[in-house]
Amino acid sequence: MNAESSSGPSLQHAQVPPPRSDDAPRSATHSAFVPVLLGLAAIFVWLGFQTLQLIDSREALQAARSGQQAAVDSAAKLRASLDAVAADTQRLADSGNTNARTLVAELGRRGITINPAGAAPPAAPVLPASR
Repeated sequence: MNAESSSGPSLQHAQVPPPRSDDAPRSATHSAFVPVLLGLAAIFVWLGFQTLQLIDSREALQAARSGQQAAVDSAAKLRASLDAVAADTQRLADSGNTNARTLVAELGRRGITINPAGAAPPAAPVLPASR
């Protein structure tokens, strides 16, 4: 017997374990599940962000609209009173008042028409109140 056999197993007799399935070369085809999942997740995150932005914009627009409502109401009252004064002036002009005739003629030259019935023109459509 020689020295190699007495000191331990020789390299010629060493057992090599069979290759594991993890060590096998991978095939070239990969599943599309992970990229599709990441793409869908990105789309849902983007849609959520856009939804939050739109909600924030809607609330800001509603606040701006409610802040302007007092001015719109005031302007409507002023217009109604001016229409009433103009209708009364037209009635005076029709009844023979020379100053009223002069005023109505001057307004006509400037492109302002007076509705003698005093009826206001149709109002702008009112939007429904927000929820």
